[in-house]
Formats: sequence, C-alpha cells, structure tokens
Amino acid sequence: MPVLKVFIVDDEAPARSELRYLLEQFPEVSVIGEASSGEEAIDSVLQIEPDAVFLDIHLQDRDGVDVGQELLESMVNPPVIIFASAYEIHAVRAFETDAIDYIVKPFSELRLEKTMNRVRKMLRANEAPVATAPQLEEQLQTILQNVLADQQPRRVPVEKQGKIMLIDPNDIVYATLEGRYASIYTGNEQYATSFSLQELESRLSPKQFFRTHRAYIVNLSKTAELVPWFKGSIHLIMQDCRRTEIPVSRNVVKELKKRLGF
Repeated sequence: MPVLKVFIVDDEAPARSELRYLLEQFPEVSVIGEASSGEEAIDSVLQIEPDAVFLDIHLQDRDGVDVGQELLESMVNPPVIIFASAYEIHAVRAFETDAIDYIVKPFSELRLEKTMNRVRKMLRANEAPVATAPQLEEQLQTILQNVLADQQPRRVPVEKQGKIMLIDPNDIVYATLEGRYASIYTGNEQYATSFSLQELESRLSPKQFFRTHRAYIVNLSKTAELVPWFKGSIHLIMQDCRRTEIPVSRNVVKELKKRLGF
C-alpha cells in the first residue's frame, strides 16, 4: 500500500495533536510535518511536497484560504487541500479555492474516513480537483450536508499535567474563563484548554450547552438546582462533586428557564 504523505496546518497545538492522532489510525498515512502559521506552511509544503494538506482557515498570521490558493498556484503538482474550521459558513470560500473537502472541528473519525476516501480517489486519478460550475455546486451541497451532520463535537482537546487528552463533551459539567483561556470541569476533574470561552462555545452543541454568564458555560443536562438570587437573577447548582454554584446573568434568565422547561 503506497504511503500517503500528509501535512497539518493549524495555529492551535491541541487541534494539530488531535488531527495527527486520528490520521495516524489510517495505516497508509504518514504525517510528515506540521506548521502553526501560514508562512511556515507555505515554506514547508513547497519544500517537502506532501500529497495532502489539512489547512485551518483561521490562522493568526494569514487567511487559510489565501494560503491554500497560493499553494495551488505555486506548485506544479499541488497537494490535495482539505480545509478545517470550527464554523461551517466558510465552506463556500473553501470550495471556491477548489478544495477537495471541508471538515468541521473537532474532527470525527467517521467524517475523516469519508475525507480520506476522497483523497485516495483523487490521488489515484492523478488529476487536480478542478470542477465545473454544476459539479462545484453539487460538491458544495454534499459537503454542507456533511458539515451540518458534524456540528456536534465528538471530543474536545484539553490539557492536564503536560498531556493532551480528548474528552467527551457529555462529561463536561461546566466551563469557565480563567485568565485568557477557558478551563473545563467534569464531575471530579479540572482541565486547561487553549481556547477562549467563545471558541470553546463554538465547539459545543447549542442544544446541550448554555452561556449563563460572560465567564461561564454550563451543560444543561448536568444542572441539579436553580436558586433564586439577588434582584431577579438566579444561580445554578451543578452536578459535580463540589456542587458548584454558577451565576446566571439577569438578561438570560428567561431563556434559561425556557431551556430547562420552566
């Protein structure tokens, strides 16, 4: 079986580690490099010429779509480009760059399998992923359906004692902002992340999680009690070992009660 050389571009170390782990489950895949910025990605990809590049759209130094476009225009035999983002709205721009696929963070094993099947098929055909307008529209409709199916995350990358771990969102009781980054609390553990609270919120299912306060997100299924508080506000008692009390801003009390069935 021929080796499929893959390169990963993402400015978030946990996301790179998560994707590397999932890709290395495919026996023919060899992850030959990583980059944390657009400029680093261009220099490395031009030099080592991978077969496929997983490219995050949101990079700190450059727009990921522009990076992908530059790679396609600069190389005689450009790699297959697969764009990644936490937001499905960027799929249209990704396909305007002739990307072969577009996947939503955090990555699911099933969705990645579909992507790798596309990559194998494209490489076997040994042709650039150029599409006519009707073909592009058909591809776009397919990928948008896949994106919508992938909106609920399977795992969330977190850090503890120098290790990167992947946890099930269902195990999260609440998350809070501690310094610049969000910390995640499960029933009896605390984990650090490299996400802002807003970034973490975008990764969690809006049906299951609720932003009660500028500094808190709670798992609605892990709520134990609702306690009236000062001047119309309320607090939530969570189902963790500490019975943590979470403040709820007055402006979201009505919506929260509705979500909880009050």
